[in-house]
Amino acid sequence: MMFLRARLGSLVCAIVGLAASASVAAPCPGVGGTVVTSLLPPSGSDPVEVTVSGALLVPSCDLGAGLAESYQATLSCDGSGPCNAEHPGLAPGEWVHRISIGDAEQTRQRQARRALVLDASAGSYEHAWTIYRQGFEVSNTEDAVDCEGCLRRAIDLANTAQGPSLIFFDPATAGDIVVSEALPAVTADGVTIDAVDNDGVPYRRTIDGNGLSQAALRITGAFNQVVGLRIINVGGDADMLLIDGPGANGNRIESVQIVGRGLEICERLGETGCVVDRQCVVPTRIIPRGDCGDDGIAVRDSAGQSEINVLYDVDVSGAFDKGIKVSEGGVVRVENSWVHGNADGGIQATLEGNLIAVRNRSEGNRGTAGANGIAANGARIDGNVASIVATRGNLARDNALRGISVRSLSQATLRDDFVCGNGTAGTDAGVGLALLDAAGFSGVAEVSGVALVNNVDAGVLAMGDAQGNFGSETPGRNAFAFNGAASNLTEPTNFRNLSSQPMSAQGNHWESCEPGYVCNIFKVALEDIYAPDAAVDPIPARPTSVQRAPVISEIVPSSARAGDLVWMFGENFDAIGFAAEDSDCNGPDRPCSAADANCIVIDRQPAQIVAATPTMLVFRAPFTCVEPVKLLARTRHSRGAARASFCGY
Repeated sequence: MMFLRARLGSLVCAIVGLAASASVAAPCPGVGGTVVTSLLPPSGSDPVEVTVSGALLVPSCDLGAGLAESYQATLSCDGSGPCNAEHPGLAPGEWVHRISIGDAEQTRQRQARRALVLDASAGSYEHAWTIYRQGFEVSNTEDAVDCEGCLRRAIDLANTAQGPSLIFFDPATAGDIVVSEALPAVTADGVTIDAVDNDGVPYRRTIDGNGLSQAALRITGAFNQVVGLRIINVGGDADMLLIDGPGANGNRIESVQIVGRGLEICERLGETGCVVDRQCVVPTRIIPRGDCGDDGIAVRDSAGQSEINVLYDVDVSGAFDKGIKVSEGGVVRVENSWVHGNADGGIQATLEGNLIAVRNRSEGNRGTAGANGIAANGARIDGNVASIVATRGNLARDNALRGISVRSLSQATLRDDFVCGNGTAGTDAGVGLALLDAAGFSGVAEVSGVALVNNVDAGVLAMGDAQGNFGSETPGRNAFAFNGAASNLTEPTNFRNLSSQPMSAQGNHWESCEPGYVCNIFKVALEDIYAPDAAVDPIPARPTSVQRAPVISEIVPSSARAGDLVWMFGENFDAIGFAAEDSDCNGPDRPCSAADANCIVIDRQPAQIVAATPTMLVFRAPFTCVEPVKLLARTRHSRGAARASFCGY
């Protein structure tokens, strides 16, 4: 015991002393970083002169080494293959990388992206630019049926051009495009709408839906991209951004912000509505939903069945219904996105929709029957094809009803999700994970590595004939703790199996194991599990205090700026200890210490941990990466620590 105290005490001293010196920037490595630019022209295209350049925006180390703070090169490219240029000796930090093809060329192009450049010891940063056959510039924010230089005209031209085509904005053109009527749908294949500005900043070009009952942007073609746009103020019974139809495959929506008209929620006569023209409007069958709008982003009608559609780094808030919905046979992958403050739920697959959700934050979504962070909601009316949800590493926090809901013939595979703080006090319906019946069908879920902690009324609730596998042939490695603190229920609330189906829950962590290295399984059965009709088998259970050293299998992203969220996957992390320290589900507002349930130290600097499951820790990068460094992770009770490399490409 004295050795353990000495070891922890020395680690505390090291963390405190090193954190105090962390604010002093270290000198940049003498070699600097290397950027390799690749230009990808379409096959058989004519030669074109391309200028690529870069400029340092924010250094991540002391620039005393005399490293370059900019680069520029001009290349001649044709359709015979990629053109490459190497730019060595660059100062590590955040850069803006640009490409420009001038007006004298048949192809016109202007784009910019921000990215970190690391020291050469991390390898080379490879930046690829697509060269488009056609480029259409938006030079004003006007909108009318016959406007020139406007977004409407550019979409019309791109729809009839030989692709791939680029729609880009003049650097001086920014602000709101208030549409006069529906913009033309993007019906062609291979169209990119790039609204990122010349400094690599998104959201400076906005489509204002003008309250009309239509999507602000609709995509029916394939392999299109939308980058950096902001979309607001769509009314009607209309989705704000719509990917629609069996031809809409392989589309990518990236760094797009959706702000719904229902952002300001109100209540009138006990009904929820939204503020329009300073009045609270409650949708009814007589008053169309048009006053508030519908989903933020919708993928529907078999879109993505031949090539999955991707939503990456999108920010969706204020939608009157769901933030993101996939339905009617649509297929979508939602990754690294923030879905928050929507009026009736976050991310949902319904009516045969197929959803893959990876490393998203779905939080603070409001509403009543559909106020879930993530949901699988069943088949079409009179159909028997399931909606499907597969997750990994999502944070479902503080949603008004459930963290994750699986109902009505839906199938879910849930991995490594942090489900915390969901529900509204006094409703007895706020649960972390619900497996439910609807319309005579039941939900089915396989759950592993998920933390269901600090939810208002219950951790797991299963009803009807719902089926769940929380660990059988392989350990579940889930955590169930501190759920139901605000509930009026008298029976156990961490795991409530009210269904007719027995469930296996082997190899999990339970609140009632008691501190120590051996789980009190009898106390778990008595205090954590309520199963009046069908048994729940928790044997064997894993002790709350895991002595084994953590194991790290993956870190995403592999490098980061100071304050960025980073996901670390593995096993043997202390989810219950973290939940005991963190009843508000956001993690301590400070770097970790040796006294905490989990701690991550990167290059001898502690990180702030914001979420924990037995198989995942999410932390904030304590500094901006410069070169590869060592990362160490341990738990309060572990005999040993895990080590990995961080800050690389």
